[in-house]
Amino acid sequence: MVIMPIITRESKMGIFGWLFGKRNKDELVIRIPQSDINFFKKKAEEKIHTERWVGRRKDIKINNFVNCWITEEAFKNILMKKGIWFRHRGMYVGDASGSVKDFEIKINGEIKSIGIRSINADSMKKWKSVAYPDDRFRDEKEKIADYIVACHNSNGNVMFLGMIEKRRLLEELSNSRRIYSKMNQEYFRTAGLNKFRFDRMMSWISDLEKVG
Repeated sequence: MVIMPIITRESKMGIFGWLFGKRNKDELVIRIPQSDINFFKKKAEEKIHTERWVGRRKDIKINNFVNCWITEEAFKNILMKKGIWFRHRGMYVGDASGSVKDFEIKINGEIKSIGIRSINADSMKKWKSVAYPDDRFRDEKEKIADYIVACHNSNGNVMFLGMIEKRRLLEELSNSRRIYSKMNQEYFRTAGLNKFRFDRMMSWISDLEKVG
């Protein structure tokens, strides 16, 4: 695994300085090698075939799965380097009902879930928002993770943008309107990217329970 330098504000260098040693602005970037990306693409094609996906363009679904696995791998790398206890669902194959949370961690001995939400360049730079499926918000709130981490993947360079708690996310989504995505063929709601706090994410990571 190849890691890009972490860049964060000086007050937080105690958390990650031992690993990266550079600072400039609020950024945390992890790079995933092309060999891993190629593997993810192969597994995504197998997943599409095994789960018999229909009704959507397969190339879009494959790209979505690959992007998901890239960002999860990047976050997993952060947890491993920090020595944090976690469980990860990995590259799950099967229907949605059998899927577990992206990650589980421990805070004060209590297991909590983490969801990784990746956004594209337009959402990050132009709209400054994070999209979330409307049907999950309306009908499956219990499946929303306790904490949601926003990030952006650019050719395997994953920039982590910040974190929001479930309660705050639900408040944001309840005040947003439904937006239809032609590409994904489903409705979404959005939360402002500024609600996903980078400083809160850094402090939160430092508080997660470590292995042993």
